[in-house]
Amino acid sequence: MIDWIQEFIDSKDLSENSRAAYFYDLQQFVMSIDDKISQEKLALYEQSLSDFKVSVKKRKISAVNQFLFYLYETRKVNHFYKLTNKEKIQDKSALHQLLDFQLFYEKTEFPQGQLISLLILELGLSPQEIQTIEQADLDLDFAILSLNKSGLIRVLEIPKPLISYLQKQVSNNQRFLFDKSGKIYSRQWFFKQLKLYLTELGMSDLSAQDLRQQFILKKKEEGKSITELGHLLGLKSPITLEKYYKNGY
Repeated sequence: MIDWIQEFIDSKDLSENSRAAYFYDLQQFVMSIDDKISQEKLALYEQSLSDFKVSVKKRKISAVNQFLFYLYETRKVNHFYKLTNKEKIQDKSALHQLLDFQLFYEKTEFPQGQLISLLILELGLSPQEIQTIEQADLDLDFAILSLNKSGLIRVLEIPKPLISYLQKQVSNNQRFLFDKSGKIYSRQWFFKQLKLYLTELGMSDLSAQDLRQQFILKKKEEGKSITELGHLLGLKSPITLEKYYKNGY
């Protein structure tokens, strides 16, 4: 089954760090089930994850479920097995720590909700800002997004992993990134897509604001000053960010 792990990883477009993380998690999984897949062994494996932090547990379960689906899809097993994860991040203080962003890049049944999530996580955008993004605002060749909010122009660098997800959404026949016959979708539509996607991830308790907080924490960890972060978020004043630079954040 170790060979199958390598086949599975090779089938995905992953960075070296992500490949190593997948291999480590899946190798542990295969060893724990003694190379034999059954519902009972999966239940025991899931029980063995109980002492891990919620974010780590979600990452491991996600990796294993993708692997199990690959085995079924390639007919290496006759039954589609799947781990369940009913645990939620009940303690909001856990969100003071960074989630594993790689979870949000994995295959999903809700690609629009996924892209909305990634735009919040990676660029710090609000759903209202995402709602009005026009395709003309995007330059995917140079990996930048230009926004004009109340006369304040922001030019944001788009992370390389996000480019392909944006390319899938872009179409020559539409004005907006999320386009409804030349018009914008309602805010309710955006929140619904986001909710569907987060529920699929087992993170239904998270909100758009929680995801935006993850962007803030990541940029702070990267060494951005409060002023630089305020500019990235399009804030006229960074005063609302002060709490992230104090109180143990």
